[in-house]
Amino acid sequence: MRALSLATVFAALAGFVVMYLASWTLDTGGFAAFQAYWGLFFAATGALDGIMQETTRGVSAARSTGRHGTGRPWRLGAWIGGAVLVTALLVGAVWLPALLRGEAPVPLATVFLAFGLLTYAFQAVLSGILSGLGLWNRYAGLVALDSGVRLLLALLAWQLGWGMTTFLVITVIGALSWLIVLRGVPRGVLVDVSRAALTRRVGSAMLATGSSAALITGFPVFVQSTSEPDAGTVVTVAGIINAVILTRAPILVPLQRFQSALIVRFVERRESLYRAAAVPLLAVLGAGLVGAGLAWLLGPWILTVFFRPDYFVPGGLLAVLTFASACTGALMVTGAATLACERHRAYVLGWASASVAAFGVLWLAPLSLEAGVCVALIAGPLLGGLVHLASLRGALVADRAGE
Repeated sequence: MRALSLATVFAALAGFVVMYLASWTLDTGGFAAFQAYWGLFFAATGALDGIMQETTRGVSAARSTGRHGTGRPWRLGAWIGGAVLVTALLVGAVWLPALLRGEAPVPLATVFLAFGLLTYAFQAVLSGILSGLGLWNRYAGLVALDSGVRLLLALLAWQLGWGMTTFLVITVIGALSWLIVLRGVPRGVLVDVSRAALTRRVGSAMLATGSSAALITGFPVFVQSTSEPDAGTVVTVAGIINAVILTRAPILVPLQRFQSALIVRFVERRESLYRAAAVPLLAVLGAGLVGAGLAWLLGPWILTVFFRPDYFVPGGLLAVLTFASACTGALMVTGAATLACERHRAYVLGWASASVAAFGVLWLAPLSLEAGVCVALIAGPLLGGLVHLASLRGALVADRAGE
């Protein structure tokens, strides 16, 4: 686990550095477009992480119970990857013009997006297998390699003055990392359920992770696509998008990488789920409070020193956004616990409720852009977490009744 911890810290730092380098390499319009493209890609990969989560649960359960079904994660991953490739080509051609706003060639960006998502489907399968088998060092290597490739290319782009096309490549190229880590991994790994059950459960998990990805990494995409450049009353749209991304990275990027470990933890401690969830929940919320204080004190200075004036955000707003990221992190913890006890519908409902509430506030509430973003990113996750916790209580009651 130590290797995975180090890899997740590196992934968070690498993502921060890539964004920082892009802010100085691209102009303001290009940087906003890159942020939106980055958010769209990782929102889509977040949906594909449903493959990883259910594969992790299925492989881990098969190891612990000795029960083996006929589900084959690699075969299912290939079918999903093909479907995502076609979908990305169609959706990208329609939606990318609104996101890129003339800052990058849409056909090229669409092809990169589709290819990156195809390869990530296989990376999600491999991540689930490595986690389910307890091969944490291999999984840590995959996480570090994925982020390291992007970081290296971003450094080269900054040093050599490469443009937007390079940053499109940087966004998707890490998804090829699984090809390097694949060697030596067992090919015929099965899960504990049938092929039909695996397909159904992966579909449910993808609905939930898609909702979570829309809330976590896709939120800036919706802000960019639905707001005018001067929509903010205190900060620019590019500034608040940058602030949302920066305040989320320290908490949510490591936590996303630890999702598999959390699922395994909750599978092994199913009889005491509330106790098992209490420690990570308190850790995430505590980190959010500490981070909010640091963001209030140091955030404006960091933005002034390291970023352009266009991206400045006041300390109070940075503090609220940092705590909001911890609220989303808490929702990730409750979601992992819900998935571990096989409450797939409640898992989906919790994330869907959070996303609907957040986007409803953003689009419909009579608030300024800054206030709407803050309220949306706190209220949505809190509602989704309550849905998950209610389901966990139901699961504990059902388990005790069956004893």
